[in-house]
Amino acid sequence: MLPNLKLPAQVSIVHAASVPPLLVKGRCVKQTGDELSIEVPQGTELPANVQLIVDFAGEPGVSRAIVTVLGHRDGRLLVQVLRVPTSDKREYPRMHGGITLRYHLLPRATALDAADTWMRGGAPVGPEYEPDPFMNFSVTGLAFHDVVTCQEDDLLGILMKVPGVDHTWRGVASVIRVSKIPIDEHDDSIPATHRIAVNFHEIPDEARVALGKHTERIQEAWL
Repeated sequence: MLPNLKLPAQVSIVHAASVPPLLVKGRCVKQTGDELSIEVPQGTELPANVQLIVDFAGEPGVSRAIVTVLGHRDGRLLVQVLRVPTSDKREYPRMHGGITLRYHLLPRATALDAADTWMRGGAPVGPEYEPDPFMNFSVTGLAFHDVVTCQEDDLLGILMKVPGVDHTWRGVASVIRVSKIPIDEHDDSIPATHRIAVNFHEIPDEARVALGKHTERIQEAWL
């Protein structure tokens, strides 16, 4: 069951089955139980009964919901919530592949201000780290191997490059887990000792689409 939202609520809408994956920003303006009315950009058309992922930006108690499209009315997208995944359930495909990443730790006392400054083009506020590029990734986050550079709930300023795209994106990620690499997964060719898992707190829409396309390329290679 979807908890009551604080409206209006900013959302991101992903249709992962489209090629390339469709991602648009919207605003949820009405909730009737598990039915939502979402303002979407003009020209956004999605057929009835397709399933979407709706991310709620900064909404307490819920991070995303899986919904089905009921239709369109007065420029708004009408959807029915099918389920609200638990925090450890991943609705996005997660893959292993090469992602070029540099990151630095944002000071906890001023993390949100530092994140805003970073996204507006500011310089790193601490040492930059560059983990091995072979990592677990999805359009919602990353898991990479490194020495211990951060801890859970830290915010990181990141620079990320996805294969096949000649662009480096800035972003902010929140650390959700730092755990020791199991002995049978340890790679002696790199100095890493821990696996660091992060969720994207803020990245450009274009970066999410690039990650989705990179996922598709790897899936096609498997097939």
